[in-house]
Amino acid sequence: SCMECRSDKNRVQLTMVNTPKNKLDLRQVYVSGPRLGFKSRKRTDGSLANAMTTINTARRAFLRGRADQVEHRVPWAVATFTEVCRRCDDCIKACKESVLVVGDGGFPTVDFSRGACTFCADCVSACEHGALDRELAQPWSLKAQVAESCLSMRGITCRACGDACTARAIRFQLQTGGRAVPVVNESICNGCGSCIATCPIQVIQLEEAA
Repeated sequence: SCMECRSDKNRVQLTMVNTPKNKLDLRQVYVSGPRLGFKSRKRTDGSLANAMTTINTARRAFLRGRADQVEHRVPWAVATFTEVCRRCDDCIKACKESVLVVGDGGFPTVDFSRGACTFCADCVSACEHGALDRELAQPWSLKAQVAESCLSMRGITCRACGDACTARAIRFQLQTGGRAVPVVNESICNGCGSCIATCPIQVIQLEEAA
């Protein structure tokens, strides 16, 4: 049997090959594109669609819970951000990418599941309380980290994060057995988060550089 999930906008294709009892052979899954939004052809028994929904929802909820431990991720935030910020939401309204949202305690934070930060600095211009400072050397010190549960590390062809990285900070080193290990060049990675939303199993996080 064959199921195809396609989106011209996102350039995504998911293929299922013949396997016992219609089990999904993950080795045959190919994912590519800047953003993913699976739209599958529903099976009559609904088994595969339901399984995929359950796995993805649980996986994303778990991993997003870990990512939420890093709060108040706002570019060019001063050291005393939580003391100076008035939680007026002006920076959130100014964000053209709509990635700034209200976080814990009402403070603004970037939600990378919505997309990447383009460092346009409109949020800085909108802040009238000195909580954001464009004169800082860099917007933040966040760097991408890919977990070992990455599809490519398990021998499943996927280069979604590398394709989405405009800075070309993610490269894949070929290993034996068809595996390819994603390597993040931290000297190039600017922490924009473009790789996060595009990861089909949400195993990429941004962490403070050591």
